[in-house]
Amino acid sequence: MLLDLIRLAKLPEPQQEYTFHAHRQWRFDFCWKQPLVACEIEGGIWMKTETGYSKGHAHPERFEKDCEKYNEAALYGWTVIRVTPKMISDGRAIDWLERALLD
Repeated sequence: MLLDLIRLAKLPEPQQEYTFHAHRQWRFDFCWKQPLVACEIEGGIWMKTETGYSKGHAHPERFEKDCEKYNEAALYGWTVIRVTPKMISDGRAIDWLERALLD
């Protein structure tokens, strides 16, 4: 859905599943190599397991790994726009991407 909205907004076409790190296999959901902007969709944040932990990005172990990934991305010079499905559907994701890419 986000890719359709990106195209509808006439933003530059992003690369998908781009590996950005020299030594790790970390990938961005979407990225624009100029001006080093990436977009990550944080899915599954409300899904719970039997233990009460989230199955998605809010799970403590996954959250720690995401922190490491996003900090490394920042050190490589990337601006990472993190969005949830709700942010995509209500327009905030496109607003942030437009500002990051066009301002």
